[in-house]
Amino acid sequence: MRKQVREIEFDVDAYTARLIGRENVSKLEGAVLEIVKNAYDADASICCLYYSNAEDRIYIVDNGCGMKEEVLRTHWMTIGNSSKKNAYVTKNGRIQTGAKGIGRFALDRMSDQCDMLTISEEGGLEWIVDWRDFDGSKKISEVKARVYDTDVRLLEHVEIESWKNRAVAAEIEKCGFSGTGTAFRLDHLHDIWDEKTMNRLRNHLENLLPPDVIQNFRIWFFNDETSVEEALINSANVDSYDYRIDFQVTADFLNIQIIRNEFDFRGEEQEVYREAGFNEQEQEFLQGKRKEESFTLEEIGEKENFIGDFEGILYFYKISTNKKDQERFYYKDITGRANLAKKFGGIKLYRDQFRVRPYGEYGDNDFDWLELSARRNRSPAGLGKENGNWRVGSEQMLGTVSISRKNSNLEDASNRNGIQEGSGFSQLKRILLFVIAEFERDRQSVGRKLARYADKKDQLKAQLERMRQLAEERKKWEAEQSAKQEPEKTKILPPAANPEDVMNLVINMEQKQEEELEELRNENKMLQTLATTGIITNMFMHEIRTSTNNIGLELNAAYEAIEYDNDVEYALQNILRAIRVKKNFASWFGITIESIKKDKRRRRRHNIQTMLEQYMNTWRDILDKSDTALIYECESDIELFCFEFDIENIISNLIANSLASFDREMDRRLEKREICLQIYRRGNGLSMNYQDSGWGLIPKYKKRPELILEPFESGYHFGEEDEDDGTGMGMWIVNRTISEYNGTIDLSNNQKTEMGFYATIVLGG
Repeated sequence: MRKQVREIEFDVDAYTARLIGRENVSKLEGAVLEIVKNAYDADASICCLYYSNAEDRIYIVDNGCGMKEEVLRTHWMTIGNSSKKNAYVTKNGRIQTGAKGIGRFALDRMSDQCDMLTISEEGGLEWIVDWRDFDGSKKISEVKARVYDTDVRLLEHVEIESWKNRAVAAEIEKCGFSGTGTAFRLDHLHDIWDEKTMNRLRNHLENLLPPDVIQNFRIWFFNDETSVEEALINSANVDSYDYRIDFQVTADFLNIQIIRNEFDFRGEEQEVYREAGFNEQEQEFLQGKRKEESFTLEEIGEKENFIGDFEGILYFYKISTNKKDQERFYYKDITGRANLAKKFGGIKLYRDQFRVRPYGEYGDNDFDWLELSARRNRSPAGLGKENGNWRVGSEQMLGTVSISRKNSNLEDASNRNGIQEGSGFSQLKRILLFVIAEFERDRQSVGRKLARYADKKDQLKAQLERMRQLAEERKKWEAEQSAKQEPEKTKILPPAANPEDVMNLVINMEQKQEEELEELRNENKMLQTLATTGIITNMFMHEIRTSTNNIGLELNAAYEAIEYDNDVEYALQNILRAIRVKKNFASWFGITIESIKKDKRRRRRHNIQTMLEQYMNTWRDILDKSDTALIYECESDIELFCFEFDIENIISNLIANSLASFDREMDRRLEKREICLQIYRRGNGLSMNYQDSGWGLIPKYKKRPELILEPFESGYHFGEEDEDDGTGMGMWIVNRTISEYNGTIDLSNNQKTEMGFYATIVLGG
């Protein structure tokens, strides 16, 4: 039975409260940035931080709105109770950055003793605290700060007349500290404020604000020896860059603007444009015109906007390049270019014009918070490579991403170190990676064309060099014959001196080179075929395992029927069922293992209808088991000089993609599962029309279906957290094979229809 009720109050040990503050402001640079943030939130236009070497003391002063006694008591003195939680827009329209009510512990992190003067419209208050009072066994309510009314002015409180650095002091006196504001004197410092510490803090302050904020908020940071020029903090700027990428997310749209500033054709513009195949619009982009792109969030794979509006500016900034690449890709000269990543940082995040640490902070684990390095390691292709995607390195990408306190699902982490992980932060990273991928795609499109142009020039140069060597050999031989002075004998010219033999040597050289290339191409084809086999096998692995298990069960049952029951008839039924299951394997082998048979690796003239007859029947057997209809037609008089497995690879990858589309989880069911393939004669080659009745391309590819031809592009799933299950290699293999036959693939019909997938492929002719 319950007796008398007693209420017990919660209380907090004073030292525990101090630990909470230290946990949230653990580093000196974090403490300094908190002080500057408080000045910004107070509508200050100037914040001055001076370390006196002679006194080992810190003076801080700003010209903000100051604090009234009510604010001082109910917010400044109440841990966790910030005046910025609800009313976070200042009188001058700034959105305040703080809200947790623990930023004042930044003062504790810097020193043991703090003497603060704050002047508001109601007058001045001096607030004095010794943070060592929190170290004892007192309760938090027992720790007191002293408050005095005062008419001392801000610059008097920081004793500006005694500052050793008179040059900077004179500039500070001109800044207008005659009204409201807040000033601190900090004694018994916890850190050694040597030149190394000053430089480290200066670098953090330079990156605290984006460049455009410097107009209405200035920071002075100096010690006794600092010059006036160095004392005024200037935001880090990127004056030189190779690419600039601006982007804005507004409602359900993503807009991207790309400026190329990387290439210098050194007076060869017209020749390069013509020979490399740049059209008129591409030429304008190469000359500095802004390239603009617009996407819906659905098109980039996002179901909805969890964040709200935000924007950013990213820069691609090469640190170094070799002479060969500079000539091959017509790069501008970057001799002497500094590593801006060490100065500027990486991709930094700003909330309401103030830095959210530690994203993009050089040397920190979160410098590469978008994991660009790991992404590059997964796809290490060079800029001009056709068979891979070039990826940017983490130290080559700089920039700023601007969010706001108004953005939803992007709350600060409880320890004031970054953003809370969740749906909003994940979406922010995905959108940024999409923007970066668009830049990478743009740069590689230029790089591939320039690489092809360079290869053509290199081949011509090699042939000319060989001709020059032959001419030198003839000239040398003629000189030797002349020196012998035997005019009565008929001179027999060496083979190299005969123009016809010279041409034969060149032809032989080209043939040998072509044979080596052909060998490499054949090896590549085999790898593509094996990759296709892997894709198909992986897709039907469940059915293969089931069939294998069923054969084992039937054979075991047959054995037991004979061994224990002597029931031959029952055993025969089990064996017949096992044989029927085994026939399924013949179908799988027909489109997988059979595809690498030796006779399929010989290139010869094939009648396409005859060549594909058994192959398509095998696919029909497989598709029947998944309730998928295959409609296949092929004209009888089509002949093509080809590898058999090339044509099979194209068909297998198309069908595999269709089956993946049929099985995609949607809100409604497919009315039918149907694949249609029609092959017609076209000149000396063929035209292949392919379509299915599936769900069609996901929005990510609907606007630009040609993207599915790039390696590692997969769209089997899309959503908030889903990862692609596909390899992203099937359609790339299709496209590579088509290009080897000087063919084309047209995917434009996918832009016009909601359902189904459509492809028109032309090979040869």
